[in-house]
Amino acid sequence: MDVLAVVSVLSWLWSEPLPVGVGRAALVVAGGLLSTELTWRLERQRRQLADTPHVNMTSVVILAVTLLDGPVAGAAAAVVLYLHLWWRASRWTSGLAPYRAVFNTSAMIIPACAAYGVLRLIAPDDVLSAPSEISAPALAAAIATFWLVNTVIVGAAIAAAEHERSIAGLLGGWSANALEIVTLFLGAMTAVIMELKPWLALFFLPLVYVLHRSDSVKHLEIAASTDHKTGLLNMETWRCLAEAGLRKARRHHVPVAVLMLDLDFFKRINDTHGHLVGDDVLRAVSRVISNEVRRTDLVGRFGGEEFVVFLTDVTLERAVEIAERIRTAVAALEIVPGQADGPAPVSVRVTVGVACDTGYADDEVDLGVLLLSADNRLFFAKGQGRDRISAGYLRRAR
Repeated sequence: MDVLAVVSVLSWLWSEPLPVGVGRAALVVAGGLLSTELTWRLERQRRQLADTPHVNMTSVVILAVTLLDGPVAGAAAAVVLYLHLWWRASRWTSGLAPYRAVFNTSAMIIPACAAYGVLRLIAPDDVLSAPSEISAPALAAAIATFWLVNTVIVGAAIAAAEHERSIAGLLGGWSANALEIVTLFLGAMTAVIMELKPWLALFFLPLVYVLHRSDSVKHLEIAASTDHKTGLLNMETWRCLAEAGLRKARRHHVPVAVLMLDLDFFKRINDTHGHLVGDDVLRAVSRVISNEVRRTDLVGRFGGEEFVVFLTDVTLERAVEIAERIRTAVAALEIVPGQADGPAPVSVRVTVGVACDTGYADDEVDLGVLLLSADNRLFFAKGQGRDRISAGYLRRAR
């Protein structure tokens, strides 16, 4: 990607004249640097809490400069912005590896060159120096090209580095992609306004700042509510959401169930294959559990090798069916350790305790009572030989 970025810039440098003045581009880049400085304290907190994917606002500046002065200027803007980001990360956090900073820069330069190339194919040459004269379809095509090429590059990098195969994992969620598209539209609008009335572009700075800040706050909230190792809800967040769900279910007399899951002989996996393989097992089981329940169900990591699931509007039979699906899917997992000597795949088994409440009794049920009942069922199942399910309705004291 880095070589392709250099070749792209050199090819445009060979075929396109350099812009005479860089005043407008410099103002846009200065605004981007100022926006980064204003939001860096929050961004530093986010980086310290979790290494979650983050959509920054550099695409606003890079696309705007590309539309104003061409892809070579856009590439220069990308270099300046990512040098600043790398410097900031190195100064205030654990740092960003240089090769990652270079790749991130390339991942913005290539889309900028591709978007400009699409404009050259669609729009007449005599209007490319005037963004306000570019037709709406041509501008939309440039934005779509920038987004698509960048998404493909980042998705390919994720697939190569993390062996991710799911579409959501490779392409990102809808909210992240929507935010990226919005920033590209802001970049196009910035270019048009900078051409017509440059001083009006100052009004875009607060908007970019708010978008950047709101995105960082969202990631901070995610980091504070999820288990870093598995990506599931942490216990505190799970308990709060489950208690709210239980109160709602009681008001409407809706049955609920709690599943308590424990990985069988997980300590043996850690002792035999190491804790890194154990972490891979936890992540794989987390994905299985999340895939086998509904989006509205709550999945959390209870602690260690234990997981917990809160189900609403389910009978005991339905809860057992879900637990059996999870148990079967976990048993089908084969975690291959990464050692070079090729050890045998790690087999995983899970035992599940299920506690269900009909929701029609007069007395209210505390979540702790449901958890205790599911834990007792889990303890009973483990005593019967593990890799099985024990389920029952909640027993109330007379």
